[in-house]
Amino acid sequence: MAGIYGKIDSREAFYRVLGEARESVLGILTQWPEDGTMQLIFEELDAMRRWCEGGREPSDNQRGSINVGLIAARDLSKAKGKTGELVQKLFALNNYFEDWPTDAEAASAKDENFTIAK
Repeated sequence: MAGIYGKIDSREAFYRVLGEARESVLGILTQWPEDGTMQLIFEELDAMRRWCEGGREPSDNQRGSINVGLIAARDLSKAKGKTGELVQKLFALNNYFEDWPTDAEAASAKDENFTIAK
């Protein structure tokens, strides 16, 4: 599955990818605890987790406040290997969280369906 949500094609997949991303960031922070970019990314991922915990739907304000995709594009755009994979997850998580699509919408999403708000 590709497109604006990457491999996230359902709410279940969102929670899985969110958990994988948090674990990756925690692993990096274990090695480099002073990494400000990873600290910020972890804070945002943790907020995402809290705001949709227990099946809750995040508010419009909460969904609009997440910037992990922008942070990844700005600070990690040249990353390769495992960090490069993390960057792709962050892009997908950001898009999914911002849109909060139904499973049907997520499963059928393609890049051409993505529009930038004006």
